[in-house]
Amino acid sequence: MSVITEARFNSGQTYEQVRDRVFRAGGKSKGMLEFGEASANKAEIDFTPFASLEAPVNVLVLSEEWCPDCTDGLPIINRIAEETGKLNVRILPRDENTDLADQFLNRGEFRSIPTFIFLDDQFEVIGYVAERPDSVTEHRLARRKALHAAHPELGGFDKRPDELPDDVRDARLKAEAELKAETVDWTVPQIAAWLATPLKTAVAAAD
Repeated sequence: MSVITEARFNSGQTYEQVRDRVFRAGGKSKGMLEFGEASANKAEIDFTPFASLEAPVNVLVLSEEWCPDCTDGLPIINRIAEETGKLNVRILPRDENTDLADQFLNRGEFRSIPTFIFLDDQFEVIGYVAERPDSVTEHRLARRKALHAAHPELGGFDKRPDELPDDVRDARLKAEAELKAETVDWTVPQIAAWLATPLKTAVAAAD
């Protein structure tokens, strides 16, 4: 029996419903989602793994609106769904659905978000991915280390922002945000390809 029922899946919100709520509330999450949408819409994505599906697939996303990986990932999965017509996406808050989060732990240990759970038409699990691809984590880490090596005035890579004076912290956050914006043409296609991995694995297993 599937751990996700059709009723549970349908209790989730669409991307547009989540977007409307975030935009009405305003604040930091709105700015993060605007950045995520702009990034997802400008980058080149290979839709082939999704467009070539024989039938639409259900995707349940565990998410939270304060999470940068979520505001990055949700616009990407939404663009794929809109462009291909092959993904039926619903979104649930992770913190209100920890029983599901515990069934789909990242690396068998962490309730990471976003978690993208792919389901067939009977709501049986095809596979899932969580947080972000390792390639993106490693790329961003290398770029951040290089930034801090070149600009020690930002306080140092190993320092937490809350350990820094206000002016240094603000300059650091601004520089790191600009760095992230510079990488989206590379990171968005990486995330899109990573989202396809559960589907490719399922197809390979069926063959």
